[in-house]
Amino acid sequence: MQAGVYKFRTLSLRLRAIKFGISCVGILSIGLSAQAATATDPPCFSINVRLNGQPIEGPQSVTLKTHKAEDTVSIDKSCFRVPDPVTQSELVEVSFTVPGSSIHMSDVPSDFLNGSWTLELADKKFPKDIAVPKHANASEICALVVHAGNSDQSFAQPQCRTPIASASK
Repeated sequence: MQAGVYKFRTLSLRLRAIKFGISCVGILSIGLSAQAATATDPPCFSINVRLNGQPIEGPQSVTLKTHKAEDTVSIDKSCFRVPDPVTQSELVEVSFTVPGSSIHMSDVPSDFLNGSWTLELADKKFPKDIAVPKHANASEICALVVHAGNSDQSFAQPQCRTPIASASK
């Protein structure tokens, strides 16, 4: 009889050890999956600017503004990381400066903040392949093409470009 009790206790201790090991593995995997979920990079976008068809220096920082949040982000490895509060809004105002111009684009869909931008600016007129509003002053228009995945989306926004005086000494 004593041998039977011994086997029961040994079996019981083994079962407890196995259950404990399974729970530890479960807790560890939950922790790792939570860590992996939070470790994803926030959306980011890059901006390439062209003036009269020629590339110019892009912005080093952008200001992203929604109804609930405003944040200025600096370029990080050729990309602007979008803060979480901004991604939760449908439309965003995007402001930045490039040599000779201040850019302020309103009503930009927040899903445009995950990809590559090509911003076309012109002093007198845009090429025929870029659709811009008729009778608008070309020097105030921003023509934006957003490259995200396999699709390109574009729009032109009048009165988004304001000239700024260059600081020459």
